[in-house]
Amino acid sequence: MHANDTEEVLGSARPQTVPQPVKTFDAGILDGDEYGAISGFAQNGQEDPELGPASAVPLQRRRKVIIVGAGINGIQQATLLLKDGYVKHQDIQIFDALEGYGGVWQKNRYPGCACDVPAMIYTTSYHINKKWTHFYAKRPEIEAYYTGFAMQYELDRCTQFGSFVKWCTWDEDHMIWHVGVSNKRTGETEHWIADVVCQCVGSLDRPKWGNTPGREGFTGISWHTAHWRDDYDLTGKNVAIIGCGPSAAQLIPEIISKPKHLTVYMRTPPVCVGRGDFAYSSLFRWAIRWVPLFAWFIRQRMNLRMMRLGRAMATDGDPLNDQMTATAVKFMESQISDPELREKVRPYSKYYCKRPLRLDGFYPALARSNCTVLRENLIRYTEKGVLSSDRVTGTETERQYDVIIFGTGFNVAQFLEHEKVTGLNGIDLQEKWKAHPEALYGLATSQFPNMFYCFGPNSAHVWSSQQDNWERQARFAAQVVKESVLRARKGIKLAIHPKRDVERQYNDEVQRRQAGTFVWTRPDCVTYYKNDDGWNTYTMPWTWWQFRQMLRKIRWDEWEVIEKPMAKVEIDLD
Repeated sequence: MHANDTEEVLGSARPQTVPQPVKTFDAGILDGDEYGAISGFAQNGQEDPELGPASAVPLQRRRKVIIVGAGINGIQQATLLLKDGYVKHQDIQIFDALEGYGGVWQKNRYPGCACDVPAMIYTTSYHINKKWTHFYAKRPEIEAYYTGFAMQYELDRCTQFGSFVKWCTWDEDHMIWHVGVSNKRTGETEHWIADVVCQCVGSLDRPKWGNTPGREGFTGISWHTAHWRDDYDLTGKNVAIIGCGPSAAQLIPEIISKPKHLTVYMRTPPVCVGRGDFAYSSLFRWAIRWVPLFAWFIRQRMNLRMMRLGRAMATDGDPLNDQMTATAVKFMESQISDPELREKVRPYSKYYCKRPLRLDGFYPALARSNCTVLRENLIRYTEKGVLSSDRVTGTETERQYDVIIFGTGFNVAQFLEHEKVTGLNGIDLQEKWKAHPEALYGLATSQFPNMFYCFGPNSAHVWSSQQDNWERQARFAAQVVKESVLRARKGIKLAIHPKRDVERQYNDEVQRRQAGTFVWTRPDCVTYYKNDDGWNTYTMPWTWWQFRQMLRKIRWDEWEVIEKPMAKVEIDLD
């Protein structure tokens, strides 16, 4: 039972876990202008132009499908649509705010940026990369792989870079989406329309800065790891890094030799083990490229091993979870001899929330003479630096810095908060998701017809290839596009969106099946997987096979279906 009937449209179920002790995970939300600004779009303070009629949109800006994002998910979505053959390049338009393919790997260019998922798994199942040089891949190799993937399918024919999608509005009369796109080159906001919009921006797209006040008042140089500045030399500077998650932990060993002094503000110690990377032999690389199905076999073998071990490692109380935490502690102690520093960076018991970070050089970097690790409470940023307080005595200290680097991660507590998305009857997506985002299968939400997500809310897990999950979502959206094309040939316009009761039931199950099972649902486990109210916005409980079965076909009884004769929704030409 749900206590509030108004939840039928705007609300949702209550969180299944206890709120976190530290409230930072939904802090630092970006609105559209701020999101655009960090990607180089001008902020002129002007309102967006009023929405014109569909008939005023020129033919060259009318598409069957608009895809937002040219990263992993956008590439998968576009190539699957083309492989199905029901739409062509001229029917698809891809927009990306950046200037190249790769998404998160195009955006994150900080020193040391890499992936700690085995490279063979970090590929798309139908386009396996056969050119990996190492067991783990660094950013340039990953970006090159996805760029090559896109170019092999000639996606450059339907991609417009430097284009920030600012708003999407559903037109009930014509059964289309109106899409406003800010063009960096022209400075204009372009009006496009499409039958289907696929939101492929992912969850690790919107950087956050936490809720410590005063950031704007700092008069030195500052930036987020997601928007690295290659034009600034850290040599001889006093530098602070805020946060110590994966990005900061990869970065620190790469820059530690440059600053005069580096101060690391660490709230929660990361859980780390050795990277264990190695170069593939020439024989292995030859076999991957030339032996039929060998690459597929290797990928499947790795995936199956990840499925077998990953779920156990993430299960609270499982011996393998405890073993991995113990391994991480042993690794830390083998890298750091100073007793005081050991205690500062010792992982908390039961704070192991997924696989540990695989890093080389991190702990030795923290032990360098020009590095200080602080486990203090941040009070505010000042004109010259950071004011913090000792957690035991409460003593406040202001430290001055030339540079502050924010390694504070990404906001996954919300989704698409930088776009103005308006659905049926004028409902605003962020108003509906005010408490937390929800979507059926992480790919669509009620009241928003023909809008599909890849890597939407609760689309992640840690026990098989993420790309396989997102591929299932993309294949489902492609099924809807196929059905739409087939019905259009019969003179019928089609749009679908989830039934609210089905959507709610699914999301209740997503929360219920994780509560009390996986370590990240513990109230003492601080993780970006949950928002400040304890609602898990990031992971799902299903295995890859279960998720595949859920999305194998369109179960029409789960969806609201809107159909109109084409004659009634046709757009008049000026």
